[in-house]
This record gives sequence, structure tokens and C-alpha cells, in this order.
Amino acid sequence: MTSTTYAGAENVAPVIDDPRRRRAVLWAICIALMAVVASVTGLNVAQPQLTTAFDASQGEVLWIINTYTLTLAALLLPLGALGDWLGRKPVLIVGLAVFGIANVAAAVAPVMEVMFAARLLSGIGAALIMPVTLSVITSSFPDEERSRAIGMWTAVAGGGGILGMYLSAVLVDIASWRWLFALPIVLTVAALLIGARAVPNSRDRVPGRFDALGALTSIIATVGFTFALHEAPSLGWADPIVLIPLIVAALATAGFILWELRVPSPLLDIRHFRTRGLSSGTTLLLVLFGVQGGISLVLYPFFQVVLGWSGLLSTLAMMPMALLMMLASGLAPRLAARVGARASMVVGLAITTAGLALMAGFVSADGGYVSVLP
Repeated sequence: MTSTTYAGAENVAPVIDDPRRRRAVLWAICIALMAVVASVTGLNVAQPQLTTAFDASQGEVLWIINTYTLTLAALLLPLGALGDWLGRKPVLIVGLAVFGIANVAAAVAPVMEVMFAARLLSGIGAALIMPVTLSVITSSFPDEERSRAIGMWTAVAGGGGILGMYLSAVLVDIASWRWLFALPIVLTVAALLIGARAVPNSRDRVPGRFDALGALTSIIATVGFTFALHEAPSLGWADPIVLIPLIVAALATAGFILWELRVPSPLLDIRHFRTRGLSSGTTLLLVLFGVQGGISLVLYPFFQVVLGWSGLLSTLAMMPMALLMMLASGLAPRLAARVGARASMVVGLAITTAGLALMAGFVSADGGYVSVLP
């Protein structure tokens, strides 16, 4: 297993020359990412069982599910930066350990309060894992292999949620909701075993101190916006419980931007977004993942409530989207190499737009699944 040190890195920041080790690294980070992404959607299929087990209201069940997502979103940026500072491998290992322990605690939780704490801890572990997985690719893979590895990462990030929901639905049907946590636990252990040996350590040399104020304002902004979006459909946008967090989040966002433009070692260098490729690519990812999440949010109840399908069958009906997304993510680097990144993005947007137009025009209760599939 050989490596090449690159400029700007500290300790051993290797570009891995051994193809076998690169494959092992890719396996480790994709398995870890799958555990994180699958946990976002896994509990959605067990809402009735959670209500019965903890004598909880629908709102409390939704918070059990969304506490994980909220914590992950809030801590993704600061803990991702922490990995660049302290070393990506130790942060990944700690994140996997925290994530695994939290899922064990959730699986055996006797009361709702323990479940809330376990989901919060799971979110912290996931926020340690997720950004590091992509950083390991960018720091460890040579230029000619990097786009292909990122394509695999994107495939898992995009399709892992639906795959996790399907496997969770199977476990709920054949066992109980507590077995939902077996999947992330097994994936975490596998990622630990492979990653402890294969993943190299690297970190960036960044002058100055860790941007604590930037981290705080980013957390406040993320929590405020996410909370407001979560509560607005039921309470209304004018409700103080929604409006106050929304205003605080907007002020925190403005403060974050102003601070990042003046601090010597910013948590996120806002000036980088002047680069057209970075800003357009980031915006495109935000739109596409947002659309994908919205489609899943609408289609899953459509299958269950309108068509009267079981949770398992409803999840199975979503599988074509996940499988095709993973396939297309693997083919995307080859297409980009042949026709260019911009043309590839345009093709992807055109296909997505066509799919949304078909869904808007043809999906109906009378048409059933045949109207959804295209």
C-alpha cells in the first residue's frame, strides 16, 4: 500500500496509488454513508409501531424521526470542518463509534426520552461521518479516479435512503420496529472494520483558530430554518412558534455571512462561491436533492393512503427511482468525460424536468402505479 504526499497537508495526507486499497477505502466510506443515509428514512415505516410502543402522539413520533435529521443538518458544517482540522480518519472512527452506540441504545430504548437522546446522539455521529467520507475521496484519490469515486458516493447518498426504507419495511414486517436499527449497526461495524485499516489519515493545514462563532451561527441558522419548515404546515407561517425561529435563523444567516467574510480562518469561505462551477453545482445539488425528497414525501403516502398498499409494497414501488439513480450516478463521470460537465448537468436537469412533468400530468388514483412509474 503506497501513497504520495501532497502539498498543503499535514502528517500523512496521501494520494493512494494502490488500486486495491482505493477500493477498500471506497467500500468503507460508502458503507458508512449508507448507514447514515438509511437512518434518515428508516423510521418512517414504523410510525404506528412507535406510537403504540411509547404511547406517543403523532407530533412526538415525528420529532423522534426528525431529531436525527435536524441534528445532522445543524452539525454537518462545523463537524465537517473539525475533521479537516483534527484529522479525517480519527473523526470518522469516532463518528462511527458514536453512531453505532446510539443505534444500539435506540434499539433497546425503554421510554421515549431515551429514544430522543439516542436519535440526537445518532445525529451527532452522522454529522461526524458524512462530510469526512467525501473529504477522504477528494484527498486520497488521484484526479483520474476521483470523479468515478464521487459518482459512487453520490449514488449511495441519493439511493441509500430508499434502499434503507425498503430494508426497514422488511424488518418491520418480519420482526419488529426495534430490528430497524440492526441495519445501521451492521453497516457501522463493517465500515469500522474496513476503514480502521484502509482509510488514510489526512488533515488540512489551516492557519489561526477554529471558527467557533461561525459554527455557532451556522447551527442557529440551520436549526431555525429546519424547525420553521417542520412546524409551518401544521401551525401556519404567521404563528409565533414558526415566525420567531424563522427571523432568528435569517439574522443568524446574515451574521454568519458577514463574519465569514472578515474572519482570517473562516469555517466556510463564502468567496469561493464566486466561482461559477462551484456555485452552479451546489445550487443544482440543492435543487435536485430537494426535489427528490419532496417526491418521496408525496409518493409514499400516495401509495399507502390512496392506493391502499402496505408499507413494504409502497417502499418496493420506490425502488426503481433508487436503482436508476445509482446506475446513472455510476455512468455520469463517463458521460461528463465525453460531453463535458455542463452538458451532463443539462441532460440530467432535462430528464428530471420531464419526469416531474409526467408526474404532474398523469399521476392519479385511477391510473395507479402505471401512471407513477414513468
